[in-house]
Amino acid sequence: MPLGRIELAKLSVPDNPQIRARLAELTHPGGVALQLADTYEARDPAGIITVVVDRRQMVTDVRIRGRWFEKLRPEAFPATVYNTYVTAVQRSIAVESAHRGPDAHTQPAPPTQRPDPTDTPLEEWMASTRARLDAIDAEYDAIRRREQAPASTDVTEIRSPLGYLSMQLRGGGPISLNGDPRALDNPSDTVLAEDVLRLFVRAGLGVDPGERPRPTPRPRTGGDEGDDDYYTDFRVLGRGD
Repeated sequence: MPLGRIELAKLSVPDNPQIRARLAELTHPGGVALQLADTYEARDPAGIITVVVDRRQMVTDVRIRGRWFEKLRPEAFPATVYNTYVTAVQRSIAVESAHRGPDAHTQPAPPTQRPDPTDTPLEEWMASTRARLDAIDAEYDAIRRREQAPASTDVTEIRSPLGYLSMQLRGGGPISLNGDPRALDNPSDTVLAEDVLRLFVRAGLGVDPGERPRPTPRPRTGGDEGDDDYYTDFRVLGRGD
């Protein structure tokens, strides 16, 4: 086997009934197949919290049902937001992967005509071979160093602007959300939703509303101008979680 064709093993998703069921749940919520979209949303099982992410898995919107505290205990609110966010991210990845064609690097490379060593001076052939072997050794040494490096245990905490929630991150990735049940006893749903969104923005996991591109106005098709503007921002993703 030519040294130039050596490849590292690629990560693959296990194929088992549990994984297939989860992928079906993510890509076909309510039995409706999701298509590629600019944003993907997830809702908690009770439909109280909705988290929307874009194709880069960045949070773009958070919606909370009015009088949510009548259906969800304040102490359970942070974990519900976190789990809904994780589902939205998983949905984005699953739908994008389901509609992506085979990667070019997974296709077998066409055979190439390698030069006949007998046509190359011995010194040049040995130098070329040695350089390729050194490059492979260096790559495997780098992989071994990364594998042996101790995992980072540093946890960073970021608080939301109004202090309703705090997010714990390790290595730049979120690992949990916490909140004070007393502060979450009866806040406005719109204020709380904005505070949650701003928390993701502060953590580098969300898009600031002021930085989002405005949708291109569509030609009017009759009716009241306010109705045209109202429906411009709607995206139908199917009925979800």
